[in-house]
Amino acid sequence: MTVADELVGLDASGGESLAPAVTRAAAILDVLSENGALALGPSELARRLGLPKSSIANICGALADVGLLRRVGTGFALGRRLAELGGAYLTAVDMVQEFYDACRLLPTGSEETVQLAVLDGLEMTYLARHDGQQPVRLSSQIGRRLPATSTATGKAALASLEPRELERRLAGVTVLPAATPKAHRNVVTLLADLETVRSRGYSFDDEETIEGVVCFGIAVAGRQPGEGPHAASITLLKARATDDRVPALIADLRTLAE
Repeated sequence: MTVADELVGLDASGGESLAPAVTRAAAILDVLSENGALALGPSELARRLGLPKSSIANICGALADVGLLRRVGTGFALGRRLAELGGAYLTAVDMVQEFYDACRLLPTGSEETVQLAVLDGLEMTYLARHDGQQPVRLSSQIGRRLPATSTATGKAALASLEPRELERRLAGVTVLPAATPKAHRNVVTLLADLETVRSRGYSFDDEETIEGVVCFGIAVAGRQPGEGPHAASITLLKARATDDRVPALIADLRTLAE
């Protein structure tokens, strides 16, 4: 039986129509999501929502029967079915299309080149690119793979890995590929840079991929187990990376990642 079936049953037994019951069910889920793992009883939920306790108890029972809530003592907490539905939603969402839609809304970043890439081993595969009003010569075309150790997307993605996973990927690596004199050539300097990325919250490619071009990056978590991580970046000519412009670009990157 679906949640809708359960709630329709309330109409016959409790005198409530389906639409208010669905609205109240959503309100219950919202309240419980704000409290994390904390279980709340019908009385407390009724108090917070300003609704009859009997109505709340009926709806919570129906939600628990289909797995959207779980019973904890005399109270209720979020159920495993919500995770399953969330995973199904994320699978259906086109991340690349979301990227393009979001880029157009960035107040400052939309004027520059914005990219989305995914980490694969020690390389980044570029999935999408938004070209702003300021053209920049790039080597990271869509579908191309570049070293993660010198690109902004790569360093953001590497810095987001668990220490053990990062160590595994770098095991046996002695020399790093370097496209320009500023790129990392050994693991020691790379690890120091990644520590800075973690503390600062974003990565910086200071002419490490192309001379005269800089890039700022931020990690985007994968949506499914074993996926990614992804990373987004904003690329621009170094002359345009002024002290007043860079903070706005970083803020846009964080918005994009969210």
